[in-house]
Amino acid sequence: PSEARLAALESSFPGWIVRRWSQRFGPGETHKLLDTLNTPPRFGLRIDERKISLADALERMRKKGLTVTGGVLLPSALTVDRLYPILSDDLFRRGVIRVQDEASQLAGYAVSPQPNQRILDACAGLGTKTEHLLQLCPETRAVAMDIRLEKGSAFSGAGMVRGDILSMPFKPGVFDTILLDAPCSSLGIMRKHPEIKWRRKEEDLARYGAYQLNLLRNVWKSLVPGGHCVYSVCSFEPEETLDVLRDFAGEEQFLLENPLPFLFNKEYFLSVPHQTGMDGFFIAKLRKA
Repeated sequence: PSEARLAALESSFPGWIVRRWSQRFGPGETHKLLDTLNTPPRFGLRIDERKISLADALERMRKKGLTVTGGVLLPSALTVDRLYPILSDDLFRRGVIRVQDEASQLAGYAVSPQPNQRILDACAGLGTKTEHLLQLCPETRAVAMDIRLEKGSAFSGAGMVRGDILSMPFKPGVFDTILLDAPCSSLGIMRKHPEIKWRRKEEDLARYGAYQLNLLRNVWKSLVPGGHCVYSVCSFEPEETLDVLRDFAGEEQFLLENPLPFLFNKEYFLSVPHQTGMDGFFIAKLRKA
């Protein structure tokens, strides 16, 4: 058998995933990536720094018997080895602590919300990222939209709209910034959800990429000229990241801006789990020309 096939058998990963990673990263890096994804997961948390310090949060987690560490890049981030004790904690019930990986938290920092700025979280889900934007800047004018917006996702400070990106319920040029945390293959979170690797096929990646491009087209109309769209996915596969931007550049005029200038000088953020210690993730910030 080929080296990639042996690695797939040893790591209990589908052959197509190991083959494409071996071609992209080389055998050595692929082994490190597979080893990382096969280690027991650690769960990312976000703390509301206005209500608790990182030191106090770390101490509280340790008293619960958790193995806890601070984040790699952010003072609001920490990781624990078990989630159940967190979910029953009063701090979780009060929203002082939320379950959110550090890579996902970086998307909120990429939005960089400002007072009175009109911001749309276009795939808000339960509103975790919208809530984070309001923590970063309570005076921002945030709207959370999702096709399945539930009553349980209500929180103070944001407008809430049940709507579909593919038929945007907003006029053109309404928002200063749009966060598009798009549905994706979720291959970046396989460490926490190993079943994903068996549910996906390689052809799914191009299908997701086409869908993400369509979502980007639709939210773009609601941006003011000079406004920003932060595009993020919990995947590090080219079809869902740089390929989407390349195809979109063939249709619209935009500039790629450094999404996280306080951390590095790059055109985008790409997290590959064994390199960053975070979920697999991608963030780009597009400025509408």
